[in-house]
Amino acid sequence: MVNLLCVGDLNADLAISLADDLVIGSDTDGTIEMHGGGSAANVAVWAARTGSTVGFVGVVGDDDLGKFLVDGLVQAGVDTYVIRRAGASTRAVAAIVGRDGNRSLVSDLSGQTALVEGDVDANQLAAASWLHLTGYTFLTEQSRSLFVGLTKQASELGIPWSVDPSAAQLIRVRSDVASSRAAFSGCDVMFPSDDEAALLADVDDPVMAADSLLDLADCVVVTRGADGATVARRGQPTFSVPAAPTILRNTLGCGDAFAAGFLTARIGGADDRACAVAATATAARAARLSSAR
Repeated sequence: MVNLLCVGDLNADLAISLADDLVIGSDTDGTIEMHGGGSAANVAVWAARTGSTVGFVGVVGDDDLGKFLVDGLVQAGVDTYVIRRAGASTRAVAAIVGRDGNRSLVSDLSGQTALVEGDVDANQLAAASWLHLTGYTFLTEQSRSLFVGLTKQASELGIPWSVDPSAAQLIRVRSDVASSRAAFSGCDVMFPSDDEAALLADVDDPVMAADSLLDLADCVVVTRGADGATVARRGQPTFSVPAAPTILRNTLGCGDAFAAGFLTARIGGADDRACAVAATATAARAARLSSAR
């Protein structure tokens, strides 16, 4: 039995760190590194580092890059159930990291390595204490019905589930706000960034957005970067916590580390404030790295 089952994206991150502003049409000094990535996979790794029993279900291609990614999860202590899709190429994401540490992503949501119905064994879900999903699975057309089916199964089994909406821009271009709200409705915890919360709630203020999104989730945790996080729960006062002190090198994976810290504390019985403090501490660790994990 696993404490936390993460289902979703697993890809290579090609991290491009700029030493100066990007010069369009010419060369810019910087570094290029390849690491394991994928929001759901990152959450699994960060949660495993806390000592939690964590499972991950995803898909890679039947290639050397896929083997590299699976090996990385196994070495991190994650119980790994990854499908090697014959004839498919493993996905990669380009992460462009500016001098200030903020990242912009170019995401390949190719259907070649998308999860589809039947890829997640019902016994794996039934044996989990908590299910975590990311919006990338819902926003990939081939995986959408799987996402909806998993949330329904989890609710029927009484298994709490959480979701990270993943990307405001992709919600705009690959779905729509109403459909995304319907898909995320019923979750126990939602982890939107401030721009995702503003889009889904149609409210710019992050505190007001967190409160507004309680019509979808029992608990909403809006991540706000250097401004920390805001936590809202039905029937409880909304509060904010500051970001933990850190040396910012790269924001890539910070949101995933935050979710992992919050969930492992929550599964362990901690209250919301303790969960948020644990989450900001884990995110601060991620911020010091050149990779997402």
